[in-house]
Amino acid sequence: MTLPLLNRVRCSSNSLGTMKSMSQLTRSPFLKSRSTISAALSTAKPIILPTQHHRATTPGRVRVRSSSDYHSVLPLQYNATAIGTDTLRQQSQHHRQRRWSSSSSASNSPSDEYTAEQRKQDHKHCVEMVQTRDMEGYLCGLLMPSSAREAYFALRAFNVEIASIKDASQLIGGRSRGSRGMDEGGNNAAGDSSLASRLRMQWWRDAIAEIYDNARDNDNSQSKGTSSQPKDSILSSLTSSRKRNPTLRSLHHAIHTHGLTHRFLRRIMEAREVDLEVVQYERFRDVAQYGEDTVSNVLYLSLETVGIRDEASDVVASDIGVGLGILTALRSTGFRATQGECSIPSDLAAKHSVSMDTLWRAWDASINTPDDVNKMDEAASSQEALRNATREMADIASFHLYRARDNQSSVPKEGRPCLLPAVCGLQYLNSLKEVNYDVLHPSLVGGGESAAGLERRRRLGLMFLLGRTWLTGTF
Repeated sequence: MTLPLLNRVRCSSNSLGTMKSMSQLTRSPFLKSRSTISAALSTAKPIILPTQHHRATTPGRVRVRSSSDYHSVLPLQYNATAIGTDTLRQQSQHHRQRRWSSSSSASNSPSDEYTAEQRKQDHKHCVEMVQTRDMEGYLCGLLMPSSAREAYFALRAFNVEIASIKDASQLIGGRSRGSRGMDEGGNNAAGDSSLASRLRMQWWRDAIAEIYDNARDNDNSQSKGTSSQPKDSILSSLTSSRKRNPTLRSLHHAIHTHGLTHRFLRRIMEAREVDLEVVQYERFRDVAQYGEDTVSNVLYLSLETVGIRDEASDVVASDIGVGLGILTALRSTGFRATQGECSIPSDLAAKHSVSMDTLWRAWDASINTPDDVNKMDEAASSQEALRNATREMADIASFHLYRARDNQSSVPKEGRPCLLPAVCGLQYLNSLKEVNYDVLHPSLVGGGESAAGLERRRRLGLMFLLGRTWLTGTF
């Protein structure tokens, strides 16, 4: 088995001696495990999503975006098939900067009201939020280029805010152990929490749309020589309330600075809103699509913070997003079960005979060994059924992550730090294989006396892998 990792490391002649001394350091533990699952991967079929197929057959990344996307649509005179890629990228960047610069003097621009001290405090707020609720994203963000780090943490904080809406509604609704929040009279007690969740989601949708709409209106008013003012006091009040949100202010600044694509942000919110009412996805394809709509779009935006907008990089990011989305579903199996949800899609659950009772029996067996012989047989059967479903999902996630690793050379050097989340997914795959795909194993879900020590060792191992990937440029 060859080790292509060192061959793909691009370094200067001055650093060759250092890299030779690091030959043992750069031998990835993931390469050792790759041969052990080659048979499984040879039979695994990738999830071909409509967006992936569209990206793969579209001449340029700008053409992928819809005509309604602001700051991403080229004028009609720019023909992607008639000019070179470099020229197209330069014209796209010039057009985007011109649109932002023309609107930066408007009253809604952050440059007039957004002071340096407030910007610093908002960035600190985003970093602390990500550090508290998305540790892996926080560790990856520390290795981002300094010019993109502020925008990266703004995106990650926004993602945390959107993702936490469903979890907050479940806590309010009181879902637990197969319950969907039904009260004693059989009524839906979670209805109020669901409405609150949708209102929160709509608040974010309107806030993001307002950023782009105001920029467009300001651009039009600049060209016409008129001023743009709120139409009534209600809209003015809503605008004022949104300006008090530190995550939104920081995201606004990131959009203004890097010209982030509206469509990607919109797709994240649309997918999260649909997920509010999902108890169990019908098809495995839907799980993969959810990963594409959420994780992949965050990666697309992360690439935009470092100025990368090309098709080949998007394909790699799409594979990473699909793989991480599937693994996120597996990692949340225990938590979702406590909320009355099943992370295993219905088609795989039916194939492997997995139900909510199966999840609970398997979880109980992972914590405590049953004394009764019949219960032991039921627990063993439940664990095996869940293990088979987990293995099938993990194999597809492995396929996409390994394919992204094989194609990572197509991503420009400055965009490699944006792919660091793939390292987190590969580490979890290794941990999952070590416990024979027992997704509810205490070492994976926490709990027990050694949980803190295991988490500390896993975090140190992840920091080492992230640091090595950052140094070598490959994962």
